[in-house]
Amino acid sequence: MQQVNDPIATKKPRDYDTAVQLLTDLRDLAERDRDMTPFQQPLAELRTVHARKPSLLERLNLAALDI
Repeated sequence: MQQVNDPIATKKPRDYDTAVQLLTDLRDLAERDRDMTPFQQPLAELRTVHARKPSLLERLNLAALDI
């Protein structure tokens, strides 16, 4: 998840897109493996930690990256 957190830490919306793409890839891998548990908990934590970044949350929602 560090590869996801680094672009988010920049607080640049353009970098949020990179993080969302990485998360989408991780979600797809979890779906392929039929085990969403390792993906859902870190995603929930990420949403909690970055709850004050509406631009990031909007991007997550648009990418259907919800819990």
